[in-house]
Amino acid sequence: MTECKPVSTPFALKHGLHQDSNTLVDATQYRQIVGSLQYPTLTRPDISHVVNFVSQFMHRPTIIHLTAVKRILRYLNGTLDYGIRLLSNSTLNLYAFSEADWDGCLKIRRSTTGYNIYLGSNCIFWSSRKQPTVSRSSTEDEYRSMAASTADLTWVTYLLRELGIGLDKPPVLFCDNISAHYLAKNPKFHALQSTSSWIIILYKKRLLMIL
Repeated sequence: MTECKPVSTPFALKHGLHQDSNTLVDATQYRQIVGSLQYPTLTRPDISHVVNFVSQFMHRPTIIHLTAVKRILRYLNGTLDYGIRLLSNSTLNLYAFSEADWDGCLKIRRSTTGYNIYLGSNCIFWSSRKQPTVSRSSTEDEYRSMAASTADLTWVTYLLRELGIGLDKPPVLFCDNISAHYLAKNPKFHALQSTSSWIIILYKKRLLMIL
């Protein structure tokens, strides 16, 4: 793969990884490659989601899954100079961007939560993981993602406080789902009290801004 043709994205829009295929590949080789891809995710948040996705087919990899893994390698080959940019003159304000793909897994119908946390201009925390339950709507899906983002935002806030770094402003959580915004600001609209406890408490105490 050292002389392969690079691609501009690590994932195809229509990847078809959930399609059944009878053409199996060497499972040991597949697991070794995907396992090795876990290390670049420590400094490459742009491949965290795709590596998480291809890791779900370790038990029975097919030629379709191996092709997707090779695409990730082709992307990395063309972006060897990519990494995390850390600026020393950045502000000390916390921001988080939350997103979720509703009904992303066609087999078990669970969604994937993804979010990035920034300290000023520096990305310091990111995550991509499958939700534990099935969401019945895109609103519920996005709201669960916001809840997970808020929990980690709170953890980062306490960590900075232990390091002697105070925040001038409350952390800001960005989400592109208007219905999820309404749920966060008014808990009377929903019945997910246990899931939404982080957002409701912090928002009422004005320790979190939702945009």
